[in-house]
Amino acid sequence: MAWLGLRVILKEWLGPVGASRFTEEDLRLLWDGGYETLEDLEAASYSGLRDAKLKPARADQIIHAQGAPTGTTGAGATVVLKDTTATYLKACLPAFDAHQLWGSAAQLRLLLAETITPGLPLLAPAAARLFQQHAELEGPLVSTAASAAAASAEDLSSHVRNVVLGMKPCVGSEMYTAKTTSVVVEDTLRLIAGHLPDLMHIHMDRNTTDASEATIKSLRPDFLCWVNGALVLKGEEKAQSRQLEAAIKELTTKMSSAWAAGLVPDKRPPCMLAFAAAGTLLQFFCIQPPESDGDRVQATPISAALDLTTALGRLRALTASCNIWRLLAGYASQAPTVPLESGHVTRSPDGLRTYCLLPGFVRKSIASFATEQAPFASFEVLQDVYSKMSKPEHRRNIIQVYNIEGHAGPQLLNDVYTVHLAPVGVPCQGAPTDLRILAGAVSGVLRGLAALHSEGFVHRDVRWPNVIFLPAERRWLLIDLEHAGLHDCDCSGAPYPLQHWSQRTLDAGGKYTFRSDLRMVAEQLLCGGVTLDEGGRDLRRQLLSGQLTAAAALEHEWLVGSGLE
Repeated sequence: MAWLGLRVILKEWLGPVGASRFTEEDLRLLWDGGYETLEDLEAASYSGLRDAKLKPARADQIIHAQGAPTGTTGAGATVVLKDTTATYLKACLPAFDAHQLWGSAAQLRLLLAETITPGLPLLAPAAARLFQQHAELEGPLVSTAASAAAASAEDLSSHVRNVVLGMKPCVGSEMYTAKTTSVVVEDTLRLIAGHLPDLMHIHMDRNTTDASEATIKSLRPDFLCWVNGALVLKGEEKAQSRQLEAAIKELTTKMSSAWAAGLVPDKRPPCMLAFAAAGTLLQFFCIQPPESDGDRVQATPISAALDLTTALGRLRALTASCNIWRLLAGYASQAPTVPLESGHVTRSPDGLRTYCLLPGFVRKSIASFATEQAPFASFEVLQDVYSKMSKPEHRRNIIQVYNIEGHAGPQLLNDVYTVHLAPVGVPCQGAPTDLRILAGAVSGVLRGLAALHSEGFVHRDVRWPNVIFLPAERRWLLIDLEHAGLHDCDCSGAPYPLQHWSQRTLDAGGKYTFRSDLRMVAEQLLCGGVTLDEGGRDLRRQLLSGQLTAAAALEHEWLVGSGLE
């Protein structure tokens, strides 16, 4: 283990604290790469260190030490104990005004190009070489030798170097384009979010190439970024630079509103920021929400098409990404919380069920249908249930299938069950704490059960997660018909009972009946959350005893007096 001798050299050069960041694996990589003496380290280049597979942060540390002013390294040196990237970012990226995302494209263009002050830090040796070749970059970029603040912002200076100098864009596939834009846009936002986590709730995702999710891929952008639940930034990527116009066109055809209509009824959505990337070109846009349903969505450029093969193009793209953060931080300071994230794919813990909010509907998918769902409800029964519920007299009272691409109803392909559902609402996490609101929610569920029961079906899974609230209409709707079956079905043996059934759910002989659904209403919806008054307790008793039908329950005075649907 001859490389352990490097520990002594690094302590003398970097000081005990600086040397402590190098693991034994780092030392071995340095030794195997031919860096055996102090002279070797002082002459090392960043590319050489990376060729030796040294981590970027450790390579940056060595390069920084090469250009550090006298007295800042060595055994007796004053050593910076922590990375000050967070402090530097707070100074150079103050949030823009909270209302800018409701402003004009012309103003957004100016903001995206605004120079970051103080400039983005770049490691001293790299900065010196770059400024000799491109003097115009000095100012937007600052050498880490220029100030202690720049020198100690290690994570930021490492990222700036990687974008401006270390990145070599590849072309030939969408994957290469995505890799390039990930470094410039996504990694920049993640870096800032990691150091300034308290400014906003932000997360990002990318589209899937899974063939079983073709509907999602055709309607979901390649890159998505949400802030406080709103889709405020998206991106489309193509393989070749000549396809930039195709990427721009897709910006207007895939998810052009920050949130689904009706989810935040009293708020006007902001414009959406976006980028189109094709080969080595990257351009930023804003997408204003249409004034009316008939208006066409337009993507307005808020930057030039930036050439990522040049240092200047990459710096401008990095600056735009930093300023996008400032726009999002301003927006987040006064933005509403959106309860459902457009385009976000939610997966069950076992990965077999997925849910995704797409324009106008929710896509639900169940993989391995034969083993996951078929034991409880046949595909033919589910087709019949959704078909019968689409009758005019039922449409308002229960969840409906959404006609997409000329097909309405559940689909089963390669043992993957898929159904598209509307309207879009907010899933209920538990019982409302207000009695009148609770009565309105129970009324909505009973209307759905009355519709099912009138056609000879039972729901079999009545509970709060299977109820949604429609904020714009102030009403509740029963959803999730995938456990539905025929009235009086025998559920006395395997695979039953379902998880949320009680010992009194089934009728005599192990049959699940209309009364079973109503007992679930009593036990799942009228229990816990809020103390019932006498009227609520009376309704609960009658539902448990089987005295009421769903239609008759809707006439109970406790529900009639709720003033809500």
